[in-house]
Amino acid sequence: MLGLAESSGVVANSTSLVLVSVATALVGLWVWSQQKPRKDFPPGPKGWPLIGNILEFMSDTPPQIIFMEHAKKYGDIFSIRIGQRWTVILNGAAVIKEALLKKGIEFANRPSSFSIDLFSEGGKDIVFGQFTPTWKLHRKLAYSAFRTLATGNNERFEKLVYSILPGLIKHLDSKGSEPFNPKTAMASSIYNILATMCFGKQFEFDGPEVKFWMRMSQQGIELVGNGLAADYIPIMKHIPTPAVQKLKNFTHEFYGAISKEMEEHKASEPKDLMEMLLQVRQEMEDDGSEDMTRITETHIRQTVANVFGAGTDTSIFTMHWSVGLLVQYPEVQAKVAAEVDKVVGRDRLPSLSDRDNLPYTTATLYEVMRYSTIVPLSVPHATSKEVEIGGYTIPEGTWVLVNLYSMHYDEKLWDEPHKFQPEHFLDETGEVRLHPEGFMPFSTGRRVCLGESVAKAELFLIFSWLFQHYKFSKAPGMEDEEYAESTTVAFGNMLKENDVVVEKRF
Repeated sequence: MLGLAESSGVVANSTSLVLVSVATALVGLWVWSQQKPRKDFPPGPKGWPLIGNILEFMSDTPPQIIFMEHAKKYGDIFSIRIGQRWTVILNGAAVIKEALLKKGIEFANRPSSFSIDLFSEGGKDIVFGQFTPTWKLHRKLAYSAFRTLATGNNERFEKLVYSILPGLIKHLDSKGSEPFNPKTAMASSIYNILATMCFGKQFEFDGPEVKFWMRMSQQGIELVGNGLAADYIPIMKHIPTPAVQKLKNFTHEFYGAISKEMEEHKASEPKDLMEMLLQVRQEMEDDGSEDMTRITETHIRQTVANVFGAGTDTSIFTMHWSVGLLVQYPEVQAKVAAEVDKVVGRDRLPSLSDRDNLPYTTATLYEVMRYSTIVPLSVPHATSKEVEIGGYTIPEGTWVLVNLYSMHYDEKLWDEPHKFQPEHFLDETGEVRLHPEGFMPFSTGRRVCLGESVAKAELFLIFSWLFQHYKFSKAPGMEDEEYAESTTVAFGNMLKENDVVVEKRF
């Protein structure tokens, strides 16, 4: 019996020792998790061990709103922990412009994470690629191709955009008085414009290829936008999960489709983005250029995927918001139509040269961009070197989120920012305010959206043509429904989908 008692005592002591050790480890982990990278690092709300502040984003409140609330307490520069990663949040026009313009190089990098590295095939793209000479070369080549294909010749670009009209007109006219979801029409139009620019061809309107890319878009937003646990808790990358497999399957399918287009573009007179990039690579190979190693087929595939993927998504969502907002505010829709009637008439298509004479129409489109703020936190940044801002020091490699929404809804910059009113972009003479202090839908600085000028031109042409020819209204029985309501999807600000009815204006 004595031996049994002694044995029990040993077990009890061992158990106590284990519990004390675990408790000590947890306390140590807690203390470690609360420690900032340095004393002059931006302050912020305390998080939990391992998961940091992730629980805050489990609520129905969008992250950009949460960040604006934190800014009231901690200031326009504060920090949070997403998993084990310290992340700095920038709010307000002054801070954001200081970071992206005055200290653009220091904030020009992108985060490196498990899901981003997987999706970008090791950071070989333009959107997520690191701020390196190779990245600069590819951005320069893509920008040059844009000028050749689009922004360098208004007449050619207008012809490219309006080439989608037969399919769009047929689609809209077929609806009669039947309610329908306008997002499909917008998606088919934008996909065909970008397909012409990137691949030199168009898809069947609302056909299988359009539906394929719409599915890819939705999956990409959900998988890449939300990220994976391994992005924030590095040890998780060694644990196979269904989410990781889904992302791998998506990446394989997505780039498989892009690679198929590449195979069909091997050598011919360049007439689209893919052929231009492939020709540059071939010329470098023929010349024995050292740059050839920086223009691999993977880089080209990634660049085209960026232009086609990111370029279509933002334009589709903007046009979807345009229809929803002008249905919700019919008086604005009527004023846009009246201005286009007066300036353009009904016998020709709107032209880019009409923009200066269509201030209300242009202001309405800009207000759609501000009000919707489709990418409220921009694409994440990372510091390329240690940098001081606002009295704080941010170490190299720190993740940075830029809260563009905080600018677009700043009550100090906008009169009643939560109201949709094109007058936000008109001065006292009725002319367009082109560069207001708090307007940055395409971000700015070294990582400004590559396709900003193309997107603005494309959206103006489609927007002005659409409301020149058609009137959109709420579907029967939906008169009391809010058509300008947003829904947050993977850190994006999407329009809640509602059916509309359409009628020809003449």
